[in-house]
Amino acid sequence: MNNHIMKIFKTISVFLLVAVLLAACGGGGGSSSGTTVNLTLTDFKIDASLTTFKVGVPYHFVVKNNASVPHEVWIDPVDASLTPDTAKSKALAGLGSDVLTAGATQSFDYTFTQAYPAGSLEFACHLPGHYEAGMHVGIVVQ
Repeated sequence: MNNHIMKIFKTISVFLLVAVLLAACGGGGGSSSGTTVNLTLTDFKIDASLTTFKVGVPYHFVVKNNASVPHEVWIDPVDASLTPDTAKSKALAGLGSDVLTAGATQSFDYTFTQAYPAGSLEFACHLPGHYEAGMHVGIVVQ
């Protein structure tokens, strides 16, 4: 009987160890995945914790609007003539001003599927006057 109890104890221990390892490796089904990239929006600037990305790597973008007005942030082709509507339609990913109100924090996930050289993509806010005031920062995808 003592041997039987030891086998049960070992089995339970193995299951607990596997559960802990799965949770540590992200097996718990969390809502975010990939490398976290912090984007901070202010009046009128975008600060990014990362501006060089790799194809095929999942990224989790956390966007904090520290400004006193709504903003948007899109991963767009470099184009100063984009409007909020055209920026959204051409964007690879991003968030609109409807969710990036003053003080809001929102997130989105994106995995780049192809390379983009310097000068071809950027994080940008295309609300009237914002882009012209400096709300854009170039990115590179390798």
